[in-house]
Amino acid sequence: MYFATIAASAIALAGAASAAGNPAHRYAQLRLWGEPGCTTLNLGEEGIYGDQLSQCNLLDENDVVRSVSFEGADDGCTLYIYSDLECHLTKQEVTVGTCLSGEEYYRSFELFCDV
Repeated sequence: MYFATIAASAIALAGAASAAGNPAHRYAQLRLWGEPGCTTLNLGEEGIYGDQLSQCNLLDENDVVRSVSFEGADDGCTLYIYSDLECHLTKQEVTVGTCLSGEEYYRSFELFCDV
């Protein structure tokens, strides 16, 4: 009886760990820009790893992000960018190979992947 309980618990734990993603794997790549248009004031790249999946993350704490280029992602991943720090305001889906640009500042993101 104990073996069945332990086996079921181990299977459930393995499923939860795989749903969270591999923390060392880079699932997506962004480039942040300080001006609209994804061409001026390159603030650097932002890799999104398994421990950042399916949760709200800050884009950059120190710089003002005015545009984001979505350079690449694993198949089955969807990126959302927000204008606030809590992933609530101005939710915008961004597709790979595009530049998200506007008059707003971009402050946070969520990446969801089929893992």
